[in-house]
Amino acid sequence: MLPSSFSPHAAARTRRGRWATLAALLAACTPARPPEPPRVVLWAWERPEDLRFLAQAGHPVSVAFLLATLSLTETEVLEHPRRQPLHLPPGTPLKATVRLEAQPGASLARYSPERLRALADRLATLARRPELTALQLDFDARASETDAYVAMLQALRQKLPPSVSLSITGLASWCTPGSWLTRAPVDEVVPQLFRMGPEAPTWRARFSRGLPAPCRGSVGLALDEWQAVPPGITTLYVFNPRPWTPEAFSRVVAEPPP
Repeated sequence: MLPSSFSPHAAARTRRGRWATLAALLAACTPARPPEPPRVVLWAWERPEDLRFLAQAGHPVSVAFLLATLSLTETEVLEHPRRQPLHLPPGTPLKATVRLEAQPGASLARYSPERLRALADRLATLARRPELTALQLDFDARASETDAYVAMLQALRQKLPPSVSLSITGLASWCTPGSWLTRAPVDEVVPQLFRMGPEAPTWRARFSRGLPAPCRGSVGLALDEWQAVPPGITTLYVFNPRPWTPEAFSRVVAEPPP
């Protein structure tokens, strides 16, 4: 006969508490699983590139190649398509990068809504290639141009098919709380943590603890200014000032995850 003070509910709670304690102890003793290395995307700029060695990479690698450069003038947009050969193994995931350059005296801020829509049309036309998974814009927008840039991105977003994501590169100074990037209708922002000038140590120290939204997730590094990949990065873009080689690529994949 059970004692009169016995409560089956209290006993059940005690057993659950013991199991919870045991589970917590086991979790504390279990080595943490190392983080997955970030996905690697190689930037292939305007020069001859032979990336067929990626067929032996051992894991998926994407390529973001310079498709064209658009020179923005006060009166027109001049298109300079890629002229250098690019050799890839079959099936390589491809992103097209388009560089936008405002010429002296020109500013995107002075583009009318009609001209911004025309620019979006032109970019959407460039992205109409069945092998592309993303369109990436590389534009160093000045503070006075960010509103116009957002308006153009909104028009472009509506013209791209759902299968093509929209990515933009960014300056380190854009990746701060309350940045205008929160208004940009993009799938990805890639802050370029290289060629940052005298403020580079400050930004690198700040981002060594992780990047804030909306820049969280992707980052761009340069092979000749190599640094530790910030924590929380899932996609790593790498710029090489020289043509890619198997040896240069091996340096990228040898970088341990944060």
